[in-house]
Amino acid sequence: MIAATYISPVILALTSFNVVAGAAIDAIKTSEVVPGPGLPSLKELGITSAELYKIGRPDSAVKESSGDDSVKTSSIEARFEPRCGPTDYAYVNVNDVIACYNYLKKLGNQNCVAPSGLGIAHFCYAGKAEVTGQSLEPKGSSSYCHHVADAVLWTVDHCTRGDQSVAGFQAATGNGDLIVGSTSKQYIGSK
Repeated sequence: MIAATYISPVILALTSFNVVAGAAIDAIKTSEVVPGPGLPSLKELGITSAELYKIGRPDSAVKESSGDDSVKTSSIEARFEPRCGPTDYAYVNVNDVIACYNYLKKLGNQNCVAPSGLGIAHFCYAGKAEVTGQSLEPKGSSSYCHHVADAVLWTVDHCTRGDQSVAGFQAATGNGDLIVGSTSKQYIGSK
């Protein structure tokens, strides 16, 4: 009987911790996903931010074994050497980047356009993350948004650190002129 008296407060404390921790995790998972200028709203797509987070990380191994090369953009084809980072300041929670990946993948053959003059296009914001595009061509460049998403997935697959933060740059599938950044908003200078 004495043991039960002492165990109950411990169980209650653990249960309370799990509820509080679970609420904090749910809050992180459901940060607002905001499309970049000119791209369809979540309402137009019939999806919510919470649903984009709930989809989670795609299984690249399944795509690779099925022969879907959309994730395996070669640096020769793209004329761009993908890279992680480049600084700690660029890294952000991988779940925020994955939510943007899921949004961009849902856009399918919608064009994601990087402006002329080496300007930066803002394709998606989620939590503290941002997915951007920049053309290596002064006249600008565009790719299907699902090809931009493939570049985001490359970064997730190759640049995620043990603390579940990620940052990197890769060319859109099949378009070495459109470089896609998956970084923190602070790194790009967004608010």
